[in-house]
Amino acid sequence: MSYQWIAGSMAALLLIFAAGTVQAQFEQAPQQPEAATDVSDEELQVFVDASMKAQQIQTESQMEMIAIVEEEGLEVETYNEILQGMQMGQEPEELEVSSSDVAKFEKASEQIGEIEQEMEQELITAIEDEGMDLDRYQEIFTAIQADPELQQKMQQMIQEAQMQQGGQQQPGGF
Repeated sequence: MSYQWIAGSMAALLLIFAAGTVQAQFEQAPQQPEAATDVSDEELQVFVDASMKAQQIQTESQMEMIAIVEEEGLEVETYNEILQGMQMGQEPEELEVSSSDVAKFEKASEQIGEIEQEMEQELITAIEDEGMDLDRYQEIFTAIQADPELQQKMQQMIQEAQMQQGGQQQPGGF
């Protein structure tokens, strides 16, 4: 299972988390009719728990990455501008940034690559520690994208989990 798939699925899940009860629309190629993936409530709860842990890992890693970029003396916006330009095939000289910023970008990118590798392993471990096989995790993720009812069920489970976490964190039940 590749990091890119995990990162992509986590990004999509973040959209679902943020959507509240709104139904998220995902860009997909038209699907041919296929058998729906059966997902029990228990299995969906394991998926939600694993996803919430994965979201926390991603958030922590993103904070580390931002700190690295800032420690190198770059603005996050400048880093992202250089990254996007390079991903689109532009050479550093074609970007509207200084050579000093490009050097800072390269130095930060090396460190960020290390964090991304660590994050990938932590994501895989978090999913597996919850008792979910990575292939099954992907199947459930795909099923959630295709099934608004399953999305709603997952969202309800997330809200319940967040309410429980909030109740546990506040002294005296406030």
